[in-house]
Amino acid sequence: MPFLAPLALAGLLFLPLVVAMYLLKLRRDEAPVPSTLLWQKLVADVEANAPWQKLRRSLLLLLQLLLVVILALLAARPFVERPAGLARDIVLVIDTSASMQATDVTPNRLEAAKGLAVDALKDLPAGGKVSVVSAGRTAKVVANGTSDLARVRQAIASIEATSTVGDLGDALRLASALAARSGDAEILVATDAALATPPTGSLEAPVRVLQVGRDTDNQAIVALAVRTAPSGLTHSAFISVANLDLEMAERRIELYADGQLREARTLVLDPQRRTDVSIDDIDEPTNPATVIEVRLAARDAASTVAADALAVDDRAWAIVPPARLRTVLLVSDGDPYLETALSYLPDTELYGVTPDTYGPGTKPELFDLIIFEGYLPARLPAKPMLVIAPPRTSPLGTVTGILTNPGIGSLDPTDPILRYVDLTTTHIAEARKLELPAWARDVIPGPSGSPLLYAGTFAGRPAAVMAFEPRRSDLPLQVAFPVLLANLAGELLGGSATPLDAVAPGSPVTLAIPDGATGVRVERPDGTVDELVAPTTDAVTVTFARTELLGVYTVTGIADPDASASPSASPAASPSASPAASGSPGASPTFAPADTSGPTKFAVDLLDVNESMIAPGDIAKLTSMGKPAASPGTGAGGGSAVDRPNARDELWIPVVLVALLVLTVEWLVYERDPLARLRRAIAGRIRGARPAGGGA
Repeated sequence: MPFLAPLALAGLLFLPLVVAMYLLKLRRDEAPVPSTLLWQKLVADVEANAPWQKLRRSLLLLLQLLLVVILALLAARPFVERPAGLARDIVLVIDTSASMQATDVTPNRLEAAKGLAVDALKDLPAGGKVSVVSAGRTAKVVANGTSDLARVRQAIASIEATSTVGDLGDALRLASALAARSGDAEILVATDAALATPPTGSLEAPVRVLQVGRDTDNQAIVALAVRTAPSGLTHSAFISVANLDLEMAERRIELYADGQLREARTLVLDPQRRTDVSIDDIDEPTNPATVIEVRLAARDAASTVAADALAVDDRAWAIVPPARLRTVLLVSDGDPYLETALSYLPDTELYGVTPDTYGPGTKPELFDLIIFEGYLPARLPAKPMLVIAPPRTSPLGTVTGILTNPGIGSLDPTDPILRYVDLTTTHIAEARKLELPAWARDVIPGPSGSPLLYAGTFAGRPAAVMAFEPRRSDLPLQVAFPVLLANLAGELLGGSATPLDAVAPGSPVTLAIPDGATGVRVERPDGTVDELVAPTTDAVTVTFARTELLGVYTVTGIADPDASASPSASPAASPSASPAASGSPGASPTFAPADTSGPTKFAVDLLDVNESMIAPGDIAKLTSMGKPAASPGTGAGGGSAVDRPNARDELWIPVVLVALLVLTVEWLVYERDPLARLRRAIAGRIRGARPAGGGA
């Protein structure tokens, strides 16, 4: 039998020591005598006290010698060999996406996957190396090329579930790069294969999948939005619930406003379909809510059983839009299409002036958004801006000419400005030929790399440039026009505040730094607090990336201790203020801007129907991405599989069991007299407790 630590067999040297202890043991026999004068066995007594005696047969001695042998074998780590079932180098990928929190297996899919991974590593060849990759929203290496299996098991145990939409493709590409370092490598993937984003491409090693999960029972909240009611006094909630199971389900939906239950309904959900719910008047006109929470529970409110197999998508939060009226200044010679579309923007007041009357007297610093159409001032205001058909080159962009009948390039449907915007039938007669600046992204691409609309952050504030006037196109005649303007104004007006729409778990969030603050303090849903300091003195925003927890985040400013408190004068309302339609030269807002120094909130929700679809997927798609499995004569990377060392199974478990058995027998032998007395006492009590039998 081979040993991993043969030097530990030196512990067998304790065998003579145990025997010597028995040889040196002093043996005295007690016996009553009538007189000390009659002691005639004095010589025998001296012989009994001699240091070396002949060994007597002793069961206790044999047990102790056997125990020493067993402990020495245990320290020497005996093992048996068998052919290895894995390559010499293993890259273990463990899926930590939200669906791995499903409880259709005990205790959940992630823990079951980690157990399968640990068991699979028993087939690792002797001296084999293991790398461990955690596959969440992004891939993370938690162990890199180590042969210490104890460290590997510790790394696997440290992996925790996330509430993010997993990107297994990113983790597989990283695993492929790690496997390419070896000539004999294999990729193990522990996953449920319920992939929201199916990976593509090919890998540099064979792929083996350790699949977990079995059920499809899941209902999820996949959409939540809060909007101002038509009355303008209360808010309405729009909820979409998807039944991803193959059978009909009944669930109870509960809506809470600032922690108070406002409404509960029972929904009958058809299989593989979404059910939309609208709840009006979710708050009181005199006490508007700030945070809305929706819960999907079991039909019976008193039930303690989970509603479905995945609980992470049974709750969602939304921030109620603040009741703040925002002001927009339009500097234009007059475009009825543009003015009409802007006047219908919610929670906004539109003011207008002509280019020849725009100046310091217009008080541009009081407006939340300034729109220049066919005009640019010599000095750009330090406010969010939308420039339409810029007449000249400026810091916002370079104008190189005129485009006639420009075509629209390929659009990115995920861009928030293009949400619900269809430009397939839009025709433009004339547009400025622009060069895309470094600070902006191309929203509507045009011909020859000339953008028709771009947006971004300029000088710390949101800005956008549209190359054409709407009236020189047929866009104002289409439904897409007011939607495009609403999305564009929403990004420009919301660029200096926390997001109102739900943030995907793990996505970075841009947070505004309040005036007079040096940074922001973010309280996460679990109560932990992160402080973010502005990177430069003139920075107006910071980026927060620790959004992996679902729930509501609270953002407050970090006061500048060196800032002196000085009263701020409220802007004076101009009596000549008027809406844009009148074209009045006066354009000052009639109200003071809202206070932005108070705490703000944003919500992080899963809201992903693909991630909530927990039905185990087809592992063939994953295994087909890897190289073909090694033939009996070749390894995974072209090397010889015959040269792989055998796998080793240590025998410490049976050795420990034998050692415990020997210890138990030794204790019983050593304590045989007290045990015998205890047995006799118990037997006597039993006999005494028996009732006396009566004779006839």
